[in-house]
Amino acid sequence: MKISTKAALLSGLIFPGTGQIHLKRFLRGITIMVLTFSGIGALVWMATIRALVVLKQIQNQLNQVDMTTISNVALASSADHTSIYYKPILLFILCCWLFSIIDAYRIGKKRERSEKTQWI
Repeated sequence: MKISTKAALLSGLIFPGTGQIHLKRFLRGITIMVLTFSGIGALVWMATIRALVVLKQIQNQLNQVDMTTISNVALASSADHTSIYYKPILLFILCCWLFSIIDAYRIGKKRERSEKTQWI
């Protein structure tokens, strides 16, 4: 398998930045990983805060808690204005992932060309 293909697959299928690390571009790979982890962390943080708000609303209703109550509170919470922040963060993560794949492939192609010229 070619180096460029292997690096692109590592970045695409494992995690963004692993292809760059495989190509010994450690700073670039770690930077991409940190950016992607930051986006994922922001999503997890927002989801956790949202879940805690829903749980607080359910606790404040002192009557019997059943699945209907839980689904009603969750549906009311889904109309919350914080959901507009999910799409840009998801787009950011997707862009990091795509950049990582393309960049790893490009760096791999450069290395293949340089190795080819060394043999000539």
